[in-house]
Amino acid sequence: MLSITDFIILFLFGSLGGFMSGFLGIGGGIIYVPILDYFLSKYFGTSNELVKAVLANSLFIIIFSAAVASYKQFKMGNFFFKETLQTMLPGIVSVIVLHTLINNGTWYSRSVFLYFFLTMLIFVVVKMFMPKPKVEAIKEAKTNNYKYNITGAFAGIVTAMSGLGGGVIMTPVFTEWIKLDIKKASAISTGVIFGFAIVIGILNLNAKPQTYISNWQFGYIFLPIALPLIAGTFLFAQLGVKTAQKSKSQTIRITFASFASIILIKVIYEILCLNSII
Repeated sequence: MLSITDFIILFLFGSLGGFMSGFLGIGGGIIYVPILDYFLSKYFGTSNELVKAVLANSLFIIIFSAAVASYKQFKMGNFFFKETLQTMLPGIVSVIVLHTLINNGTWYSRSVFLYFFLTMLIFVVVKMFMPKPKVEAIKEAKTNNYKYNITGAFAGIVTAMSGLGGGVIMTPVFTEWIKLDIKKASAISTGVIFGFAIVIGILNLNAKPQTYISNWQFGYIFLPIALPLIAGTFLFAQLGVKTAQKSKSQTIRITFASFASIILIKVIYEILCLNSII
């Protein structure tokens, strides 16, 4: 049973995740995954079911954080429908394929999950802390469409395997490879994440897990833990978008990398603990 203190902690982390979702365009998964891992491990231990539950609940919450952030971006005239669609469609295909492989198999263990998560975090920290030279605004031609397609397809794989929504990959790739300003990159990323999360959310609600831990569990979605996080997300995602629009691009990059570094340290600690147990 969750205590009042647990609900408050979940709400606070949901608020932080919602703010980061709007501010960085990452969906908030970088915050949700560690806190979900902490709470759900009390019920699932370190089994493969824990990994599936963490991924499912993180992406379910991201539906709401990304929806609120995308709506705010649209209201502010900062929503890029064409680029979002070009990235989202191939990504939906890859996210469905990987999600199916994970949920129907036993190959994706907790150790594999942690090492993959660690790899993604290292990539983000290195890319975002590296100084980025200023680039002049360029007109995007049709020849650049394939870059959005490739980015989306890879982001779909990352989404299914990490529960992060794919923003930790899309935002750096958009800025480094397609040469977008980080504010536009974050806006596109947020819209794509919403599409990914909706698809996986539907699949997870209809999943048949091996373990049921509550009458308030639907598929892999555990509402007593998810709802407080969602409540915080709703209140703070729009604030994150507003803050991002008023902030310098370099400030957003450093904030992104700093949060990734904190989670990176936690994941390394978990891997060391897991290896010591083994």
